[in-house]
Amino acid sequence: MVNLLKKSFIYLTLVLLALVSFSVESASAAEAVDYEEGVTNLNNTPENSAVIGNQLLKPEKGWKRYDDSNPIIKYVGSWNLASGNSDYNKTQHYTTYSTQAAIDSNYNFNFKGTKLRIISPTWNTSSSKIEVMIDGEIIETYSAYSNKQQRQTLIYEKIGLEDKIHEVIIKNKTTSYLILDAIDIDGELINIDSTESITLDRNVLELLEGSQDKLTATVTPDTAKVIWSSSDKSIATVDQDGNVTALHEGEAIITAKIEGTDITATSTVIVKKPNNEFSSAILSITLVNGITKEYDVTNTVLNNYLNWFESAQGTSTFKFSKTISPYKKVTEYIVHDKIASFEVREY
Repeated sequence: MVNLLKKSFIYLTLVLLALVSFSVESASAAEAVDYEEGVTNLNNTPENSAVIGNQLLKPEKGWKRYDDSNPIIKYVGSWNLASGNSDYNKTQHYTTYSTQAAIDSNYNFNFKGTKLRIISPTWNTSSSKIEVMIDGEIIETYSAYSNKQQRQTLIYEKIGLEDKIHEVIIKNKTTSYLILDAIDIDGELINIDSTESITLDRNVLELLEGSQDKLTATVTPDTAKVIWSSSDKSIATVDQDGNVTALHEGEAIITAKIEGTDITATSTVIVKKPNNEFSSAILSITLVNGITKEYDVTNTVLNNYLNWFESAQGTSTFKFSKTISPYKKVTEYIVHDKIASFEVREY
């Protein structure tokens, strides 16, 4: 009986230990984070006091530090990974040096928050011109060049951003080193691959009445479905492949929307009547892919085109020039073997 009680007690003790161990491991897993949150300010000041050029070994209050090795940060171009005791978390990413491949190498990430700091070494081999692009707009450039070698340096800061998800691209503009040691933000890094976005290849599209052109949407992720619509179908229509048809003079807004979201991109379509003062005909060319291109042409251009069409073959091209805002002039090249048919409407 005594032995039975002893065995029961030992079994109960082992079960309790296993449960405690499981609870601790579960709590540790739940509490695991991939950043370090600031608890003090530089030099123990009441408010954030770090300025550009300071060595900042820890994030200040109100900031979270993400290491350069965080998988959410994407590196584009020629990059290497180095380990060093003086770096934050003992790692840094750096580009090649004194090669063309270093130019335009970049790293990019998305984050939600209102402020951003870049932590990097400074030295006389570091890039003196580094471009910052936030939400598709080039904000400014900064330099990591210095005659003083210093690790974990605050080299760039941007505050006062709108509290939303921002896309950040940091790009090298020299053949010197672009280095990343850590990123400080007040929010969180967002996985770029899971962020939905959409852009159109043109913000403004100018067409003549009766002509057609195509808008191209770029979406993230690339599997997202795009829904197309027109604000005024009496002026311009659009099909679900982005093909826009101009019907009557005026303006219409073409909207491309990621299905199931409120994420959109727009292009303004300006439909014009043919200019009779300088032109004598409308040349309407239908391509083998079904797209119709229309040009308001003079007799000289029309005759040149007709002569070219009769004598050319294969990949020979004919050049048309027209005005499309915001460009001064757009030149389109029509390939001979891509032409299905054409018609001339004289006036």
